[in-house]
Amino acid sequence: MTRNRYRVFESDYPYSITCTVVDWLDLIKPDVIKQIIIDSLRFLREEKAIKIFAFVIMHNHLHLVLSSENLTGNICRFKSFTAKQIIKHYKNIGEIQILQKLTAANPAYHQNCDHQFWQEGYCPKQIMSLDIFQQKIDYIHLNPVRKGYVSIPEEWKWSSARNFAGFDSVLEIDPIED
Repeated sequence: MTRNRYRVFESDYPYSITCTVVDWLDLIKPDVIKQIIIDSLRFLREEKAIKIFAFVIMHNHLHLVLSSENLTGNICRFKSFTAKQIIKHYKNIGEIQILQKLTAANPAYHQNCDHQFWQEGYCPKQIMSLDIFQQKIDYIHLNPVRKGYVSIPEEWKWSSARNFAGFDSVLEIDPIED
């Protein structure tokens, strides 16, 4: 049984989703962690498990506009894989305090793992019109500007705003189909 109050009803439409680090910890801040996320998204995209229309990776969460035949399953795969890789990275560099925080955040009912990296759920919101689609893309692209990381969206390396502006990007995105 899922503990997510949102549901995915149709795979014909794109969804806006958000994945958040437990307790909103800034654990995605290092570029090496962002790259783990990018590599996982690239893998899922290349195996045609997901189509990515827009993304932004912040220091403690990420937003995606995407579609998938099995959105729930593929996001579960993404979060599981990235959590394991990120925790492995923090173990390898000896970040004991971070690992202790992730252990403390692990719910008692998770008996098969020691750490919780991502908050449960991913808040899927179905996008059923081009207007809403554009609003979601604009919203996520403006996240780094609102946080003061950059002055314009295209300056944030970890965003598809660069793709939309015609610049080199860390991740290819899929064309928007009418």
